[in-house]
Amino acid sequence: MVDENNRSSLLSIWPDIPTLEDSIDLLPFQRDASVVKRGFAEAVMQPKTPLEVGEILRQANYDRVPVYVRGAGTMYAGGANPHAGGIVIDLSGMEQLLEIDLQKGIVVVEAGTKFGALLEALKPLGQTIGIVPLTGPTATIGGAVSSHALGTGSPRHQSMGDCVAGLEVVLVDGTVVRTGSAGCSSAGFFQRYCIGPDLTGLFIGADATLGVITAVCLWLYPLPESRETLCLGFQDVMDASKYLSAVQSRELTRNMWYGGGYESGAINGRVSAARPDVDIGSLPKFCVGIELGGKQDEINCDRTRLIELGRNYGGKNFGLFDEIYFHKLRLEETYWYSFAGYFTRSRCALLMCSLPSDRLPQFLKCLESMREKWEQFFWGGALVVCRRGLHAGVVIFYDEKNQWEEVMPAVSDAVGQFTEAGIVPYKSGKIWSKDTPHFEKYQHLLRMIKKGIDPRGILSPGNLGV
Repeated sequence: MVDENNRSSLLSIWPDIPTLEDSIDLLPFQRDASVVKRGFAEAVMQPKTPLEVGEILRQANYDRVPVYVRGAGTMYAGGANPHAGGIVIDLSGMEQLLEIDLQKGIVVVEAGTKFGALLEALKPLGQTIGIVPLTGPTATIGGAVSSHALGTGSPRHQSMGDCVAGLEVVLVDGTVVRTGSAGCSSAGFFQRYCIGPDLTGLFIGADATLGVITAVCLWLYPLPESRETLCLGFQDVMDASKYLSAVQSRELTRNMWYGGGYESGAINGRVSAARPDVDIGSLPKFCVGIELGGKQDEINCDRTRLIELGRNYGGKNFGLFDEIYFHKLRLEETYWYSFAGYFTRSRCALLMCSLPSDRLPQFLKCLESMREKWEQFFWGGALVVCRRGLHAGVVIFYDEKNQWEEVMPAVSDAVGQFTEAGIVPYKSGKIWSKDTPHFEKYQHLLRMIKKGIDPRGILSPGNLGV
């Protein structure tokens, strides 16, 4: 708990900053959408400017008050959960669109801007951004950058960080710094890699352990003229793995706005729910769903090449899965809101991880092992295809009211098994943070950086294992 004198000192420095202290008002800020246990903040402060964020951090650092940062709370790794107490900085009110420059190909937004609002603002201009997470319109840009999001656009751009041209970050001493070309006050945002080291990358995925992101500059891209989906089914997972590697090595992801991989549990569940008359035994063991976007002639060409390449690895058209699920997910977007809402209610645990495409069989083997060992829970697995490699999600459905304590050992067991198999954490937050023995030298370097930037350790203590 925070010393009462320090807390009073902090809350008094900016009386005009909206502050929540009532226990009822603080309830929504105890946890994010993850399975990670809740935390208890003493107050929530809602600044509107980077300077206000700086004053909060400067005083909190002086008083040694822990500070956590929150956007929309749709994250599923526990990064926003205030386990050390202290205060939560709620950035949801910082949601201004600061700049659109079509000549430079950039858009600059405040960290609390929702993806839905930004996409709507860009649509009349025929523009969009590179990555949109599957939490859809509810997630914030700053939260997605801080936690390193993925989703729509990953086959073309890899991850959220690859679409960031620069950042505005407030440091623990209150300094407001801009990275990339904007590090030169007379230049502004237009280039990420310049001046010196890539300081932009230092804060991407750092879960607010090194600074508070208050504005983000993203690259702009033209909206696709046309969009189509297709699904290919594979009876052998190894063949599916080889197919994905072949797609990536041939750069067939250039017009692929989304690529998803679905294992047999997800396939059987979706199909049996929509079409109970279908023989589950006749279904493929793995499905690759692809959304193509761009000029129609390019889509036609890529579609033909993807299908022909799939045949070389035993892939066949799986129109049933496209009809009942994938097409709706991508083009009608009917599942986006339910996806975000479901995780907000935290009815499942979600572990995100990264793996090379040829390690897909090992991933599914670990998943099946978890199913057999922890059969009281329903385990699902899905993958997002990236320009190189895969991002995987392990979903553990449980009864929040009666099984929360019981599911935690299963989560820890899964973390250990996947890292042992060389499948590495993604969106670390707190959910992977205890598994540091597999990353000792990496964690050593991370702790050195943390100590240099945040010597008193007030920024999001517990996140990333630091």
